[in-house]
Amino acid sequence: MRRCLLQNLNDVEADLRAARRISLFLDFDGTLAPLVQDPAQARLDGRTRETLARLRGISRLTTILISGRALSDIRDRVGLEGLIYAGNHGMEICGGGLRFVEATAAARRRELLALSTGLAAGLRDVRGAMVEYKGLTTTVHYRRVAVGERARLVRVVRAAIGPASRSFRLGASEMAMEILPRSGWHKGEAVRWINQRLGAGEVLSLYLGDDLTDENAFRALPGGITVRVGRCTATFARYCVADPPAVLQFLTWLVHHVAP
Repeated sequence: MRRCLLQNLNDVEADLRAARRISLFLDFDGTLAPLVQDPAQARLDGRTRETLARLRGISRLTTILISGRALSDIRDRVGLEGLIYAGNHGMEICGGGLRFVEATAAARRRELLALSTGLAAGLRDVRGAMVEYKGLTTTVHYRRVAVGERARLVRVVRAAIGPASRSFRLGASEMAMEILPRSGWHKGEAVRWINQRLGAGEVLSLYLGDDLTDENAFRALPGGITVRVGRCTATFARYCVADPPAVLQFLTWLVHHVAP
């Protein structure tokens, strides 16, 4: 059973005091913003944006938004300068003097576009299905698909991937299937890459995420403060919180307990 983050803030505060530098990694959907039926409608509320802006003013803390969304999408939805943004599960990174695009994914953009276009046509009659091509990865959303239709959707996606299986693999997400390049890159690798450029072993990492894709990051940070949002079982995270309002409560606490 994982410990509740908000009930163990004394331990967290002790770790923060001892850290010279802190990297704060935050997922977006289901972590900073509530999950919604239509991903295009996800919004960051004003209080959360204001809290992120206040965290930005802490000199020894670097805030990184890491999401399955495309880089331009997550940057536009948060709308704050001075942060690091990592889109497409960390395959594209920009901000804080950093710039990175995973080479294998970049080389397969056209192949992925063709695959995604064909898949969208194949799922046209599955009501509620949405194929979201994001340049480096593609997400097939089925949150709005009737339960009885989901097995058919999975069959169609797997059949489409089959001929391209040397180039792409399927990954699991919350109410979605991810089409990812076979590059070995994921959120865990992105976290390591960013931390190395922030100061390697001197950095204490906090990572809050709700998705299956965040588990790679939790595993990559055995000494960090890792937090699963929502479900608190079957996770590599050390702590858990219930939902985005609880995440905001923690971030507000953080503003007042990390010295500038």
